[in-house]
Amino acid sequence: MNTVLSADRPSGEVSTEEMNKLIDLDRYPIDRLDNKAGQLLVAQCRSDLDDCAAAMLPKFVRQAVITKMAEEAESLVQVAHRYDGDRVTFYEEDDKGCSDDGSLDSAVRSVRHPNRYCQILNYQIPNHSDLRAIYLWPPLTEFIRQVLNVEQLFLSQCPHLALTMKVAYEGDTDGWHYDPNDGVITLVLQAADSGGEFEYAPNIRNNNDQNYAGVDRLFKSPDVEATRPILEPGTFTFFNGRHSMHRVRPVGSTRQPRIVSIFSFDQRPDHFFAQSYIDKLRRFPQGPPIVD
Repeated sequence: MNTVLSADRPSGEVSTEEMNKLIDLDRYPIDRLDNKAGQLLVAQCRSDLDDCAAAMLPKFVRQAVITKMAEEAESLVQVAHRYDGDRVTFYEEDDKGCSDDGSLDSAVRSVRHPNRYCQILNYQIPNHSDLRAIYLWPPLTEFIRQVLNVEQLFLSQCPHLALTMKVAYEGDTDGWHYDPNDGVITLVLQAADSGGEFEYAPNIRNNNDQNYAGVDRLFKSPDVEATRPILEPGTFTFFNGRHSMHRVRPVGSTRQPRIVSIFSFDQRPDHFFAQSYIDKLRRFPQGPPIVD
């Protein structure tokens, strides 16, 4: 059973003309990757990923559409799952056994960072939404496949996390971490009035060197050590976080939450996220943060 394709709006029925009302296909010809403009777009995205671990496409989705998506997200927050805890920076186990030896390595690895946000899950997003129409559109998948330079790419089939929206209110943050995979795909729907910026240290580590000293400097002086790109609503982003430490800064005083959608793809046609994580996620309380 295909768990993400909409029954009432199959992706194959969305014409290029209709999609051009959502995505600016004149500026970003992702439906014409066999011509020169399409090839140049793919090449530029690959180059940006290689050079700075991120490729950012501002105004990818049209402003009126983005505004509508943000309004839809805010209407769904009452059913969103609310995470409020902390997170570790490294997803993989320490292979040197230095977890409690008093070294800089162990000190950096043991730091835990606050992690607070609401997450709207795939099955909670309406089938007829513009966001889902974009996610399901085959030319988008092919564009992403070419940028990531993989032989095949498929929509995740996870009913919970294939397509999600993260909503961050005042004080919310996504703490410093690495990703266990390459190629995170996001679309900015709404920015907070203050704070909530995405920041990262491009390729701060590699397969042979964890660069704990550099990570320590980043934690202590992010204003100096981190790159903080401007991500306006409508920006579509590729990001390689396996070797690039990153976070979302705490949201400051704001009249509106920060909202970002995350698109999940995989080289396997039957990808699901781990059931243990899904079970944990479903135990989180639902709704926006309670304000005293």
